[in-house]
Amino acid sequence: MFYRVRTRLADSPGALARLAQHCGDAEVNILALQIYPELGAVTDDLVVETPDAWSAAAVVELVSGAGGDEVSVVPCATHDLVDQPAAWLRAAMAVLDDPEAVSRELTGLLGPRVSWSATEQVRAEALIAIAERVRSNAAPSPAASPTSVVEYDVHETGVTARIGQHVVGAATLHALVDGAVEAGVEVAPAWRRLGIGRHLLRQLSGLAAARGAEEMVLLAPASEEGVVPVLAASGMRGRIRLTEHGLSVHVSLAGVRPVGALVGR
Repeated sequence: MFYRVRTRLADSPGALARLAQHCGDAEVNILALQIYPELGAVTDDLVVETPDAWSAAAVVELVSGAGGDEVSVVPCATHDLVDQPAAWLRAAMAVLDDPEAVSRELTGLLGPRVSWSATEQVRAEALIAIAERVRSNAAPSPAASPTSVVEYDVHETGVTARIGQHVVGAATLHALVDGAVEAGVEVAPAWRRLGIGRHLLRQLSGLAAARGAEEMVLLAPASEEGVVPVLAASGMRGRIRLTEHGLSVHVSLAGVRPVGALVGR
């Protein structure tokens, strides 16, 4: 069986060696490894081959026992044994040819399976920037952009995006429980990929922080491809997981400046 594993390890000498030793003792072969350093910790992305009888839960137990935190395990195949920098370069080439492919490329690179490392966040933002640059170069004039007429109304429980009297997007806060607030963001299909979702998410995060929330939890259908690019374009960090109810996106509000409700913003 092949599994893709993501885990956070302490940024200390011997942490990765302990993980490798645990895998070796259990006859689990590490076939690929990507390391994403962060402050005080590292995120390790591995492809491993296990004995046939092993389940994903068994791999989680193995990695956790070696000191791994936030362990995510999903089945994969040999095509996952690819060089990640090369995969991002191929995605950039695809976006240069077709900027509307950015959602598909980001979903393929990041998927709904794991949280993002700081390195991947920077890469995603760069890919979004490439798509926006290609779009702007192809546009007749920046003044003709439809987003220039979008207005955002901020109120106590959310944000509404409108053009004149027509609502084209909305973001809403729900109940706050144990420091986490459930939220929803929706943009009308004809107005997607224009930056509206990014603006809604940023403003909603400020409202959530003003409530004292430490995290926002967004729910979306499993087939929704817009989650990854919107989160990347917003510059916010999030953990995206696939559950039986769809995608569950946990967005950290660390460092977000609280804002109050403003009318007509």
